[in-house]
Amino acid sequence: MKETDNVYLVFLNGKSNAGGAERMVYYLDEYFKSRNIQTQIIDEDLLKNTFVGKLYWKLFERSHFEKRKAKYIARFATVYLWLNQQSDKIVISNGEPTAYYRTDYVISHGCYHKMELDYGRKSPKLSRVARLQKTACRNAKKIIAVGSNVKQDLITYYNIKKDKISIVPNCIDRNHFYPLHKSKSAFKTVVYIGRLEHGKGIKELQELAKLVEAKQDWKLLIASNNVFNTDLFQNLNNTTVSVGLTIDNINELAYSEADIVFYPSYSESFGMVTIEALACGRPIAGNPVGVLPQLVEDKHPGAYLLPKIIDENIFRFFNECIEDSKKFSPEEIHECTMKKFSIESYFEQMDKQFFKTS
Repeated sequence: MKETDNVYLVFLNGKSNAGGAERMVYYLDEYFKSRNIQTQIIDEDLLKNTFVGKLYWKLFERSHFEKRKAKYIARFATVYLWLNQQSDKIVISNGEPTAYYRTDYVISHGCYHKMELDYGRKSPKLSRVARLQKTACRNAKKIIAVGSNVKQDLITYYNIKKDKISIVPNCIDRNHFYPLHKSKSAFKTVVYIGRLEHGKGIKELQELAKLVEAKQDWKLLIASNNVFNTDLFQNLNNTTVSVGLTIDNINELAYSEADIVFYPSYSESFGMVTIEALACGRPIAGNPVGVLPQLVEDKHPGAYLLPKIIDENIFRFFNECIEDSKKFSPEEIHECTMKKFSIESYFEQMDKQFFKTS
């Protein structure tokens, strides 16, 4: 990285502890601050509240522009960066917002086209957003992918040169995700954490809820960040739905209640739920998406792949996973996870990306 005291972080959703992507912007911002490098976060709120932005955003009141919003925001962001360009300033984004700008680094949280295919897209042609992401990756000087699967997807679907892409996995904060004592009970609890939508495996979750309803020794706890589709799980005796959990209470109210975490997502670039569950010392069983299959291959304690069919045999499978995970204490599962995905490890790996020595 060229010598600089200033970095632009162009991430439209900004930084917060709300979702996984926003949280990683938060950690990236904290990383640069810890290295005495000033940052400016350029998010959608900043862009649309500039003098010109207030006028420009009125375009999105018309359907033609709303359908192509990502492309038009990328054009606006490019002009903004050109007008505020400084020779010593580094520009880092997650791709699409800087598609038409020669970005120094794109931090890729996933291949959009691969996600669309996983969600059921039939056409092999790239969608508008996927084309935008491809352009951003090609224009970027360097790409940091959150996993080897993402790197391979960018190579396969966007023809990005492999030597342009390096890998730095996401991280989690041990101050929020750590083992809490679980009280003994007469039943076991399966916990699902995530949005209630097709791509996250809501069909499989509904099937599991039906199966749990016929059991006396199993419960299902669903934790989602909004009320969308929660009505599908009403009037069930053995299923509880919690909405609006935050990073400050999701461990206490969700992960710590789990005997096992259920993760039926169809597509994940990384999958923060995977490492959050393991950091809390809880076993997780999910589809082969994101970081989970690599952890299973590495025989990481507490990591398991779901069977292809969710039927009455799932409880036998859950029991086998729970018993196998007991070869390690929750604290041992936590420490094994933090060795790979701690904030300290993330900062060290970022040093290698931004401060390489010859």
